[in-house]
Amino acid sequence: MSNKTFIQNLGFTPKENAIGIFQKKYADGYCIEVDFETSKINYGELIKSESKTTQNFSQPENWVVLECVNRLLEKGYKPNNIILEKTYPLGHNNSGRLDVLVTKDDGTVYLMIECKTFGAEFDKAFSKLKKDGGQLFTYFQQDKNADILMLYASELRGNEIVYRNEIVKIEEDYRQTGNVKDFYDRWNKLPKNNGVFDEWVKPYDFQSKALTLSSLKDIKQEDSSFIFNQFLEILRHNVVSDKGNAFNRIFTLFLCKIYDEKVNEGTDNELGFQWLEGEDHRTFQLR
Repeated sequence: MSNKTFIQNLGFTPKENAIGIFQKKYADGYCIEVDFETSKINYGELIKSESKTTQNFSQPENWVVLECVNRLLEKGYKPNNIILEKTYPLGHNNSGRLDVLVTKDDGTVYLMIECKTFGAEFDKAFSKLKKDGGQLFTYFQQDKNADILMLYASELRGNEIVYRNEIVKIEEDYRQTGNVKDFYDRWNKLPKNNGVFDEWVKPYDFQSKALTLSSLKDIKQEDSSFIFNQFLEILRHNVVSDKGNAFNRIFTLFLCKIYDEKVNEGTDNELGFQWLEGEDHRTFQLR
């Protein structure tokens, strides 16, 4: 897919009396422009930036930043509360740039977002987050007013923009930590994947939900072997001999419970059937 197709799916349209420029207007007439003649992204006068490296076409991640800013503005966050490439000192005369920073009206930090391209780059950053906190935990140590840390990716699939976010909700005791390791040790190691951009959430009002019916996805044929192999791993770990029969029974139970959740069709109710995963356990919860 071309970059023009990508931004047109975001709602950008050709600017009148201009060549190669696409624009999109938001609340109060605020406008972002993408210039294909100069390969520049103009975020307007209110969105602040401490560097210009994401305001061009030089790297694929820049389009993720653009889509993320678009999502923030559509959600209702004000452009004057968005800062791009916020620079933080990282020690030993080094510095790092956070892709997107969202502040409250009083200027205090609310949301720190690190953007990655879908696939290997996001997976690598997510593995780093789970291992030791990664860049996001380092940035948080520079400003502990933040309420939300987010690892974010998006891409165009067909005619739909899809996104993925892994979220760390800051608890009060995290603000008392002396360094990144201390913060990581206190963290419960259970990131959220909703609560910021979802339809039930208003700006600055984080509300994470467990799975809803709309979160479920159809099982594809290629998924079946992966599910079976993962289940076999659990059976081997627990020394279960009749693996085939055990798999059939538990899979039938899962299907019955999923069907039972049809009572929640057309609602945002949380499902009683959940998969909980942590550092040291994997378990299903049935209600």
